[in-house]
Amino acid sequence: MNPPRSIIYPQQMMTTMARLILPFLFVAIQGGKEGSFAVRLPAAQAFAPQPQAYTRELRNEGVPPSHLRSPPRQRRLPNDAATLLLSSSSEDDPLDASSASSVTNSNNRLILPLTAVISLSLVILAAFTDNLPGPPIDATAPPMLANIPFGVLTSGSCDHYAPSLILRDIASTLVCVVGALVFVKGVTYSATIGSVESRDSRKIMHTLSAPLFMLLWPLFSNAVGARFFAAIVPLLNAQKIYLAGTSEGGESETDLADAISRSGDASEALGGPFVYVLVLLFSTLLFWRDSPIGIVSISTMAFGDGLADLVGRRLGSSNKWFFNKSKSMAGSAAFVVGSFAGSYGLISWITMMGAMDPLELGTMGLVSRLFAIAIICAGVELIPFGDDNWTVPLSAALLTAFFLH
Repeated sequence: MNPPRSIIYPQQMMTTMARLILPFLFVAIQGGKEGSFAVRLPAAQAFAPQPQAYTRELRNEGVPPSHLRSPPRQRRLPNDAATLLLSSSSEDDPLDASSASSVTNSNNRLILPLTAVISLSLVILAAFTDNLPGPPIDATAPPMLANIPFGVLTSGSCDHYAPSLILRDIASTLVCVVGALVFVKGVTYSATIGSVESRDSRKIMHTLSAPLFMLLWPLFSNAVGARFFAAIVPLLNAQKIYLAGTSEGGESETDLADAISRSGDASEALGGPFVYVLVLLFSTLLFWRDSPIGIVSISTMAFGDGLADLVGRRLGSSNKWFFNKSKSMAGSAAFVVGSFAGSYGLISWITMMGAMDPLELGTMGLVSRLFAIAIICAGVELIPFGDDNWTVPLSAALLTAFFLH
C-alpha cells in the first residue's frame, strides 16, 4: 500500500524554511564567539545574588530586622587596575594563560563539526516527520509563477518524502561536504607551500567552488525538500569562512584566511568570500533546480567574475577601460566568455542528468539569451558600485527571469 500523500502549500513551506534556517544562521553567526548573545543567557543571572530576595528569606526565617544586612557586594576595580591585575596574573603564571588559550582553540575547533551534526540532524528529522515535501505530484506551475522560488508548489501538492529518497539525499550531502573539504584543503595547501599565490588561490576558489558544487546537484533526489540537504554544504562553508575571518578557528582556518584574502588580513574573509557563500546558500534554497535562475546567477558570479580577475591581471595592463582604470577589456571579455560557457554548460549538464526540465527555447534561443545576459552582467561588473559578489548575481537573476521566462 502506498504511503499517504502529504499536501504542503507554499505558506507551510516558507514556515518550515524559517524554522530550519534561522537556527543554522544563529549558530553560524553566534556560535563560539565569546561575549555573544548565545553566551549571555538569562540562565546565568538566575544564580546571581538578589538583595531583595536575600533579605526576604532571612526575614521569613525569623531573623530580627536589626540583624539584617545586605549581601556582600563585590568591589569593582577601575579599568586600569583590572588590566594591571590581569596582566600581572598572566605574567606570574604563563602556563595558565597558555592552557586557557589551548582550551579555547579546542572548543572553537568543535564548532564546525557541531554545526554539521546539528544541521543535518534537523533536516533529517524534518524529512522523516513530513515537514519537508517530497517529489511534486504536479510539476506544471502557472506561467506567471514558473520562475519564482517554490513556484512549482503553486500548482498542486507534493508526495510523501520516502525513506529511500531521504537516505539518497543524506549520502549526497556527505559526498558534497567531503568533496568541498578536499577541494578547500587542496587549494589552501597549495597557497601555504607557495606553489600558488594568495591572490590566485582566492580566485581559484571563487571560480570553481560553486560550479563544482552544482555539478553534484543531480546526485540529490527529485524531492522538493532535497534543497535543504544541499544547503548544508554552503552553510558549513559560511561557518568555516566566519571562523577564519574572526581568527577563532584552528590552523586550517588560518590557512584558509591566508588563501582567500588579498593582503593576508584574516578579516577580509568576512567581505567578498563570506558574501559569496551566502549568495550560494540562498540561491540553493530559493531556486535550486526549479528554474535556471539560480544556475545562471551563480555561474555568472563564479565563472565570470573569477576569470575576469585572473585574465585581467595578466593580459589587461595595456587595455584598461577609460572610465574605470581598475578594469580591463581583456578581463571583461573573459567575464563574458566564462559566464556564458559556465551557464550553458551547467544548464545542459543538469538537464541531461534529468534533474531539471528542458527549457523550451531551443539551442540557439538559449545560447543567444545567455550571451546577452553575460554581456549585460559584464557591464554591471564595470560599475564601481557595491560588491560584485551580490551585484552581479542579482543582475543575472533578474535578467534570467526576464530572458528565459
